[in-house]
Amino acid sequence: MKQQGRNVFQLDSTEMVILINIAANSTAISGTQSRSILEYAYGYNYCNCPGLSDTAAYKSQSNNWSDFEKLLGIDITAKPNPAREWTAFNYTLPGKDSKGVIRITDISGKLIQIINVNSKQGQEVWDTRLINAGVYFYTLQGEGLSKTGKIVISK
Repeated sequence: MKQQGRNVFQLDSTEMVILINIAANSTAISGTQSRSILEYAYGYNYCNCPGLSDTAAYKSQSNNWSDFEKLLGIDITAKPNPAREWTAFNYTLPGKDSKGVIRITDISGKLIQIINVNSKQGQEVWDTRLINAGVYFYTLQGEGLSKTGKIVISK
């Protein structure tokens, strides 16, 4: 992929099928790497959780990763999404941290913009009028944690 100038966000359908198969059937390093790529770039969720007894009180289908991230204190959303002229990033930084950064990249991983944030919680508006239509990723980083989301710019 590197020789072709591509990254993990640019897998074709055949490569995706192979990666999903490795992720589902391998417990070795290749399975871990495949699951990590699928989680990072394509929104898949894998859980390497210990088994619980059959007691229903210990099991819950209502758990959500975004709830866990909120417990850690890091959260970011972009609205409106899809966006035309602007979008507002509503964020919460973890712990006592009041400084963080929002990095916006295109689908190929190219950095488009960096927005510094200077409060534990707030809103930053991103002017998208000069941004090409397409899919972009935003990542909030603070106090060693990060959360990534996807935004669509439509014209």
